[in-house]
Amino acid sequence: MNPSDELAPDPRPNHQRESHARRWGAVYVLAVLFVGSWLGQFFTQLSEFRSDQQEHGQAFQWADYLTNFFASTFENWQSEWLQLVFQAILLLGAKHLIFRVDAEDMERLEAKVDKLTEQLDRERA
Repeated sequence: MNPSDELAPDPRPNHQRESHARRWGAVYVLAVLFVGSWLGQFFTQLSEFRSDQQEHGQAFQWADYLTNFFASTFENWQSEWLQLVFQAILLLGAKHLIFRVDAEDMERLEAKVDKLTEQLDRERA
């Protein structure tokens, strides 16, 4: 096989490599949204906790608040992770039904490419 017959890694002309920001930008955006929502929960719950403490005539203590804050955070995360795991299990269980047609089409195409490659090799020989 002639080396000039091989395809370049990316045959598109004038194509630039992906930058770090383009490749990882979505991760950074999600991290900012996560931290922002967690800070929103922190300050909202802090305001509510302080007003509850004042209503009952108790002094504010960070240890009590942080215990309350992390308990509510982990309670929320527990339900979210439970939903996520359940969805993942359902998708893994149904993947054979969902993607079976795609896999069969891909196998059919691969068989055709193999047959054409064999035919070209025989013609060259």
